[in-house]
Amino acid sequence: MHQEPTKSQKRRLREWAAVAYERELAAAMSALLAEFRRWEAQEMDVFQLNERIHEFHSGTSRALYNRYTGGDTTFSVAYAINAGLLTREEIGDDLFSLVENMVGVLSSPEFK
Repeated sequence: MHQEPTKSQKRRLREWAAVAYERELAAAMSALLAEFRRWEAQEMDVFQLNERIHEFHSGTSRALYNRYTGGDTTFSVAYAINAGLLTREEIGDDLFSLVENMVGVLSSPEFK
């Protein structure tokens, strides 16, 4: 049975989605930082680095923005739990009860 979140729960879901977004974006930025270090070490030229930045901006960065800010925060939080970015303990039992079924679906072999 689908439970509609309260106003307070919706606010908290948005807050946790923002935390997950920050965590996943930070991890992605670490990979981009490695590209800057390769450029500093003269392992690539500035044009190659520029291409990596462009790919990051139009690919990874955009996908993360859309995942966490463009839609259903219930899905965003469920995704983040499934990806290991958030834990059930962090978000609390009341919010977990709202996303539990979705976490199960995202974990199923049929979805992957």
